[in-house]
Amino acid sequence: MEIGNKRNVRIGKNVRIDVEDLTIGDGVYIGDNVVIEGPKVSIGDYTMVRENTTIGGRAETSIGMCCWIGPGCILNATETLTIGNGVGAGAHSQFWTHMRFGDTLQGCRWDSEKAMVIEDDVWFVGHCLVSPIHAKARSLAMLGSVIVRDMEADRTYAGFPAKDATAQFGPQFVNVPVDEKYARLQAKLNEFKASGHHAEQIEIVTKWPEAMDDGISYFNVATREYTERLSDVEIAFMLHLLVPIKFYPRADAGSLHG
Repeated sequence: MEIGNKRNVRIGKNVRIDVEDLTIGDGVYIGDNVVIEGPKVSIGDYTMVRENTTIGGRAETSIGMCCWIGPGCILNATETLTIGNGVGAGAHSQFWTHMRFGDTLQGCRWDSEKAMVIEDDVWFVGHCLVSPIHAKARSLAMLGSVIVRDMEADRTYAGFPAKDATAQFGPQFVNVPVDEKYARLQAKLNEFKASGHHAEQIEIVTKWPEAMDDGISYFNVATREYTERLSDVEIAFMLHLLVPIKFYPRADAGSLHG
């Protein structure tokens, strides 16, 4: 399916979209019974929104590329909700940008709204409840965490309310040498070929070639970027890699040097 000029957009049954300004990227998947609403919503390339999820509110919602929004999630945007690239929200997680119900005329103190920012590669493992916090890059919230404070980069959180548990669990990421990344991705390409795909248009590199063929999609393991051609085989390979492996379009596409 195509929406506008977007390729391979897949939308399930009984999806309700009530958005004034909607942007959906290539390779996006929206599962059955999803509700998307609000004045402005953007969903980046290859992001998956699984079944029975509700997204939006009266403010803007922005979801980056290669994200995974699990089944039964709530992404509330009473205030602005900004989600970066490669963010994971496990099943039944809830993200709230407001606290509102008690009668303020009678003195209720709990009435607030605040923007939420979730940076790249943050992962909420599942069944997480998230207040309007700032979750910094590569932070991790373990299963069932209740997040009421900002999450610092490369730290792991757990509990109710969630506390820094990095000493117990370790950080989400470890350093992987470039040659090992190359070997792993080459193995994924071989697996892709073995599943019946003709992958002559895919090439794994550790640096950008001096001259690049416009018909080849180059995947650079050193920069985590690829030369976006939007060929059928490139889209199929991106979907084959997801969700464990994520690449993003080359930022300086005009340059020929890595």
